Amino acid sequence: MKIIFIIFVYFLLFTTSIFAQLFQSIYSPFQQQGIPFRENNLLGNRLILREYDFIVIGAGTGGCVVANRLSENPNWLVLVLEAGKDETLYTDIPAVASFLESSEYSWGYTAEPVKNGCFGFKNNRCPWPKGKGMGGSSIINDMYYQRGKKEDYDIIEKFGNDGWAYNDVLPYFLKSENNSIPEYQNSQFHSQKGNLHVERVRYHSPLVDKFIEAGGELGLKRNIDYTIDPEYGSSRLQATTINGRRVSASKAFIRPVKDRQNLHVAIFSQVTKILIDPKTKLAFGVEFIKKEKKRTVYAKKEIILSAGPINSPQLLMLSGIGPKDHLKNHKIPVIQDLQVGQHLQDHYGTVALEFIINQTSPVINQQTTSDPHLFEEWFKYGQGPLTVPRGVDGLAYIRAPSGRGLELIFGPLSDKPNVFIMATVLLQPDARGSVTLKNNNPLDPPIMSYGYYDSNTDLEDNIYALKYLVKMVEETQAFKDVTAKLNPVPYPKCNSLPFRSDDYWACLSKHLTHTYHHQCGTCRMGDVVNSKLQVLGVRGLRVVDSSIFPQIPHAHLYAPNINGW
Repeated sequence: MKIIFIIFVYFLLFTTSIFAQLFQSIYSPFQQQGIPFRENNLLGNRLILREYDFIVIGAGTGGCVVANRLSENPNWLVLVLEAGKDETLYTDIPAVASFLESSEYSWGYTAEPVKNGCFGFKNNRCPWPKGKGMGGSSIINDMYYQRGKKEDYDIIEKFGNDGWAYNDVLPYFLKSENNSIPEYQNSQFHSQKGNLHVERVRYHSPLVDKFIEAGGELGLKRNIDYTIDPEYGSSRLQATTINGRRVSASKAFIRPVKDRQNLHVAIFSQVTKILIDPKTKLAFGVEFIKKEKKRTVYAKKEIILSAGPINSPQLLMLSGIGPKDHLKNHKIPVIQDLQVGQHLQDHYGTVALEFIINQTSPVINQQTTSDPHLFEEWFKYGQGPLTVPRGVDGLAYIRAPSGRGLELIFGPLSDKPNVFIMATVLLQPDARGSVTLKNNNPLDPPIMSYGYYDSNTDLEDNIYALKYLVKMVEETQAFKDVTAKLNPVPYPKCNSLPFRSDDYWACLSKHLTHTYHHQCGTCRMGDVVNSKLQVLGVRGLRVVDSSIFPQIPHAHLYAPNINGW
């Protein structure tokens, strides 16, 4: 029977998209562990009404939290409109995160060609995957639980945004967090009462211990709690998983309240326009497409925009809120002239350096993620390599000579049995970008531009980080017993340069450019929204996603995006 079960699960999981619906029936005993729901289960077969108190556009991270909070009041009717579909069992597996970026759970965006980066991609255009479905990008992200530095929030308040200092936002981090890591149970900086589950990766590779020890040899603090201070230290990953399964924003904040009669969620519902009275500047409804039909629904109190740092500015501009000259060029009537789509920031760096060792480790690739034995180990027991988010379980924090923060990522599991990988992240890059309209068709993607390595400081910082990684592995005792060394085969496009020279590292940086999908700032506080996230000059409209950050935090943005709503 065990063999039959494994074969059956394997067949359903990796054949067609129908598996998601069929698997609901056999997975029902595990629903408490985070299995997704179907639309009819969530909606209770209710029809979408003509009018609600609140309409939430996008079931992304901020949208899921806001829908949860608003629907606590039984007198308020709340509607969530999500363009994508529901999660499936496949999205629960942490190890498959990289494969989800090119799936139907992503909008599949591609940024514009750049001069100084993305050379490893066609036409110098880096892919920009953004989540599409219940949970938004939290269904395709790498599940890092991070908050950033105290200064990240204090500076937001200094910009004139009351209520955003660190001491103001920390209670909201604690409100959302449910941290099961033993050493943090009595910490004043952690909580076990929230919806967002956090745990150590359940598969513990001994290579991670070597990574932490190597950092210690170079002067880094060992086993830091980087949620308090991501500075000069290393640690295992704090992951937003429960029993080895992904905890998306939808699982954390929508599933627990799906039976509230005043909360309606509609998937496959793409909003195309926010309706705003041009005279009173009151947002009163939205237009959306569902089942190829254009529909309209109205809001009595507020419309909450949570479509993400790409789609939120796009939708505002399509609705008449944005730079007036840009809107006029696309024949869109201007309702409010604001710097929408400007000041885009992101974390980027290099993925990834390969280091060869004299022993084998589990492999993470499409073949192993479909291995029935590994799947059973994950599915039934929440154990094994499939619990490791994209193969990563180690982080370190250093500063470049410029003074900028750098994050080093350690992946003990790769797609090769005798290789581990390491990557770099520029936490405070100079690079900036924008989101603008291609045309006034809401179904066409916007234009996304970002200046990878236009700044020499960014390039120099990344070169420093790459050289630090090599030093960390090859010049410490921690990795000696596995004879770890940088893969001696140069990157093909850079093999004309002296191997390991600064010129080589610069070439590698520009070819293996990687965005960490932390775009923000396109509807930033002070320019587009106020400290309460209300759109300036427009009533009844707020933005609640990463686009509102005036400056990018020293953190992957899942937890900061949950915080504050």
